[in-house]
Amino acid sequence: MVKMNFTNSQTSFEYALYMIATSYFNKSDCLSEITEKNMLLQYKEQKLNSQYQMEEICIEFMDNLVSKIPSRFFERSVAVKLNKTASGKTEIVIGDKQSFIVFHALYAGKKSQIRYQIWCKKPLKIK
Repeated sequence: MVKMNFTNSQTSFEYALYMIATSYFNKSDCLSEITEKNMLLQYKEQKLNSQYQMEEICIEFMDNLVSKIPSRFFERSVAVKLNKTASGKTEIVIGDKQSFIVFHALYAGKKSQIRYQIWCKKPLKIK
């Protein structure tokens, strides 16, 4: 009998980033429920140690980001969209008029990469 493995570390990392990033806002509402549930299933299939490692990377990233952006950016309720790209990765769009967009999150343990963009109608002063 062959044991099947349905876990996907990349999708799990993207879910961890989505989960951690949205926790920094007052309130978030995901508009992509099916994608969110699929990502959550992948995340739950990860070993606990892997989940913790992914969360630590995401928390470190967000703490660094929060130190550079005015706190008012995070003091609001936001809508979240999870868009699958042609490459299979997930673009995470948080907010509308002022958006935090993760357009590339690559899971590679301690060498993981997260590329993002802050989009605002009114300029934000980033430290």
